[in-house]
Amino acid sequence: MSAPTALRPPAAPPPARGGRPPSAGRTPDGSRPALSSFARRRAVRTGAWKSTLAVAVSLGVALAGLAPLLQGGAWWLATMSMVVVVLAVGAVLRGRGAPEVVVVSVSAFVWGGLVVLLYAGSTLWFLLPTLSTLTDISGDLAAARQAIAEQEIPADAGGAITQLIVMSVGLIAIVSDELATGLRTPVLSGAGPLAVLAIAPLVNRTDPDVPVYVLAAAAFLLVVWCSSRIGAESGRERPWSHPGRSRVRGGRNPGLAVGIAALAVAAMVALPAVTPGLTAQSLADDSASSPFSSVYGAGIDPTIQLGRDLRRNDPLLSLSYTTSASHGLYLKMVNLSDFSTGIWQPETPQGAESYVGQDFGTPQGLAADVSTAEVTTSISIATLRADWLPLPYPTQRVAGLSTPWVLTPSSLTVTSDQAATQGQNYEVTGLSVEPTAEQLAAAGSVIPDALSGFLSLPADLPAVISDTARQVAGAAATPYDNAVALQQYFRSGQFSYSLNAPDSSSYSGDNTQMIAAFLQDKTGYCVHFSAAMAVMARSLGIPSRIAVGYAPGQGANSVSNGAAVYDVYTNQLHAWPELYFEGIGWLPFEPTPGLDFTPPDYSLPDYAQAGVSGTTGSTRAASTPSADPNAARDPGQSVSGTQTPEQAALGQVRGWGTAAAVLGGIAAIVLLPWMLRALRRRSRVRRIAADERPATLAWTEFEDTLDDHRVQRSAGDTLLDLEQRVHESVTLPAAVVDRLRREVEFEQYAAPGSASAQTRASIRGDLLELLAALSSGASSQRLWLSRLLPVSLLRRRRAAAPTRTLVP
Repeated sequence: MSAPTALRPPAAPPPARGGRPPSAGRTPDGSRPALSSFARRRAVRTGAWKSTLAVAVSLGVALAGLAPLLQGGAWWLATMSMVVVVLAVGAVLRGRGAPEVVVVSVSAFVWGGLVVLLYAGSTLWFLLPTLSTLTDISGDLAAARQAIAEQEIPADAGGAITQLIVMSVGLIAIVSDELATGLRTPVLSGAGPLAVLAIAPLVNRTDPDVPVYVLAAAAFLLVVWCSSRIGAESGRERPWSHPGRSRVRGGRNPGLAVGIAALAVAAMVALPAVTPGLTAQSLADDSASSPFSSVYGAGIDPTIQLGRDLRRNDPLLSLSYTTSASHGLYLKMVNLSDFSTGIWQPETPQGAESYVGQDFGTPQGLAADVSTAEVTTSISIATLRADWLPLPYPTQRVAGLSTPWVLTPSSLTVTSDQAATQGQNYEVTGLSVEPTAEQLAAAGSVIPDALSGFLSLPADLPAVISDTARQVAGAAATPYDNAVALQQYFRSGQFSYSLNAPDSSSYSGDNTQMIAAFLQDKTGYCVHFSAAMAVMARSLGIPSRIAVGYAPGQGANSVSNGAAVYDVYTNQLHAWPELYFEGIGWLPFEPTPGLDFTPPDYSLPDYAQAGVSGTTGSTRAASTPSADPNAARDPGQSVSGTQTPEQAALGQVRGWGTAAAVLGGIAAIVLLPWMLRALRRRSRVRRIAADERPATLAWTEFEDTLDDHRVQRSAGDTLLDLEQRVHESVTLPAAVVDRLRREVEFEQYAAPGSASAQTRASIRGDLLELLAALSSGASSQRLWLSRLLPVSLLRRRRAAAPTRTLVP
């Protein structure tokens, strides 16, 4: 950035032959040596590498905030290697005087080249990228997204996830460095590190890591400090500067920097103490009350998203449905079937195919002699936004879908990569499976090879899980009897339901450690009950998986075409185990106690003795009271009395209001430099009428506007030099510039405040004319750049100098 122009008398004529030698840094005739544009850029970028280094430090600290989400530290080293390389390239180019557009372009080119060489090198053709290069990288990013969706915290930062972080943070580094070092807008450059820093608390819903945030704040202040020092010289004069001129020093204010840091820390510590509800948990609850009731595709793990939605303060309507069944239905979205690593993960689609309305096929394992009945269901999605389509199991066909979907025949689930459920209205034809007690008892223990994966258990499975399963099963004679015994164990009164269990105990998630701790503490919610029963069933030789979706909805007062309308809210998100019996197929069980609906009839202990015909692998319409009426309510619990239509509408309004407030805040931050610059200009124009040096004040505003328009000029320019340089760069009325310059030179020798009212009016008019000419002659891009990123705000504020002195 150029320093203010020196206000001084015109240069003296050169000395006669034999006189004193010319001043250092000048030619024999006393004039300044001509400087190339590269030399001028190098001069005004003195110390720019320090700002670049500060940006790298700030990103490194921000990346450390992701440590709770990812395993190991290799991902951090890989990402910082990319950051260091691209920023080093930019620093070298700036040091050589390259234009900023070249700096950014070459840095981006190096970033792209490294990405291709590291992650798609095998697709190059003589070092040139091909179509396969883009396909390969796109596939890697899709794999990263899948890995993030499937894993629990802390996730395994494998190749795909690391590649995603390296690519994204590398681009953030280039943008942040350009904002801080190239455009001298360090405050805006903090958006990149802040975005990285905000990922952990938003995903993990925990209190921020205070030490990391403090270090990040210190690194950001370092960026601001170093950016403001660019172009400063310590203890020496520039060889082309005027002899005797004060040394150029960058603007800085240590007291202000320390004060801002102290206030930020004080606010971080004090606000949660004095403001009710301003905590990480409350913020998590508020954000969960957004207009979208669930976003499975954006979470680390569907069970984590489920837990968050269960804790919403204000349940939102996710979907509504009507059905020909006499009771509410489980609506499944995804199966968690892979437990080989000790962590429940979504199933891998086998034989997936585009769904265009074809029949789903016969449910896996269902024999022809098992009684079935056709059930039709109409589903209308309200606010749910997910990658999986809610469907009753087993579904036969779906009609009315408006976007592309993919069917997995082995599990009868339907998915999309577009989170396309919102707004869908579709008709489902399914089956009600009604096995008899005799058929369940006769279900064989021989497991088909295709289902062996549903029995896999990790080698380090805690012994307490299998030991408890054998104790519960006792002398049960058949797999079906074992399954009934497991469900009865969890519903016997020994266990209690609590949404706060993962917070008050040492377990969370759906892994082996959680299950062992859950069996000891005996309190949790549906994720813990379903995971524990599914693992214990596998230890007894029963294939199992976890279904994630919605529990049967609460019947509403409204009726559509003679059928009751079931409204399903976010607090009815649910997880339940499904067990496989050869000849019957997959059947849902309900181990979670305290629900307002009964488990399926076939899963009750007296089913075989009573000989009652099963009702279908779903639930009966009748409900039974909870053992504890004051216990926390499960996803299947009625929302009647807690979520009226008015409250739902209010929740929607609050969600959109929050979004509008965020957008308004972003707009205010973006427009803040423009508003501050406009206020400063208005103040100067107004002060021309009373200031002791009105012409100098007007010329200061003129120079600041030149800086905002990125008009290149030298730090050692006299007024006449600047006038000539301006005419070479932009088109301005020459007579007006000359007249204003002469007024400024006159003020250097005139008595303060001697300008008449007429002169002041003339100065004001000349300034406004020059400002208008600069705006009208600038391109749209440069005009908006000067308004949104006025670099003159970042320099130490100028003040008019006393007469017969120089402006520093």
